[in-house]
Order: sequence, then C-alpha cells, then structure tokens
Amino acid sequence: MDDLLIEIDNIDYKATARNVKEFLDKKLPRILRIANASPANLASPVISNMPVVRDDSVNNTERKMIRYIAARDIITGVSQAFSHCSQTSYYILKARYVQGLQNWQVIDTMYCERATYYKLRDKAYNEFADCFEMQKGCPDLHVYKN
Repeated sequence: MDDLLIEIDNIDYKATARNVKEFLDKKLPRILRIANASPANLASPVISNMPVVRDDSVNNTERKMIRYIAARDIITGVSQAFSHCSQTSYYILKARYVQGLQNWQVIDTMYCERATYYKLRDKAYNEFADCFEMQKGCPDLHVYKN
C-alpha cells in the first residue's frame, strides 16, 4: 500500500494531461483504423468485423491478427476508462473523442469559462489515465516526477 501512495504522490498531473491528450489526439485515431473501428465504438465497443485474410504468409497474418486484437483491447479500454470517469470528465471526453467536437464547441455546450473548461479537461485527462491503466492490454499514461 505504501508503494501505491508513493506512486500517487509522484504523478506529474500537467505532464500526464499532455500525455493523455497526445494519446487520444494522435495515437487513438490510428488504433481505431487498425481495428476497423470508428469513434462511435468508444461509446460502446462492439467490434465484430474481423479482418479478411488474403494470401499473406502465416507470420505476416499472425502479426496482423495480434495487432488487430491489441487494438481492439485498447479501444475497449478507452471506452471503459471513459465510462469510469466522473460525469463531467465523461461528458468532456465523449464530446471531444466520440462526437468529435472541438474544444470551443464543448465550452459552448458546457456554458463555462474557457479557463474553467481547460482545468476540467486536464482533470478529465488525469481521471482517464487513472482508469485506463487498469484496463486489459492498456498502458499507463501517467508521467511520474523524478
């Protein structure tokens, strides 16, 4: 238990928020493409269309299948992490990454000040990191202080 408390005390929350933003903005779209999924799958991840295997070598086919399954696990993990966040964080994450709204559009729907929104968004990113690392096949996106 002491290790967990030390780990929590060593989280760099600003750097973690940036890392989660980078993951959701840059890496997640590619993961969705690998799994033949869309952002809508983040709201309720049911991916049933398995990739079609043509005349590839066994090793190449196996590698593609492993990547596909890993991508599906991450998409499920993202969806689960979104749903385990607080109501406000879930709203922000869903609006940005499922509905595809821009920050200014989310601000308008929340009727809040810009600075307040960005604080809430960074909190949402940190909540997401907390929930995401606990999902099967998902990495820890926290950044730790030295």
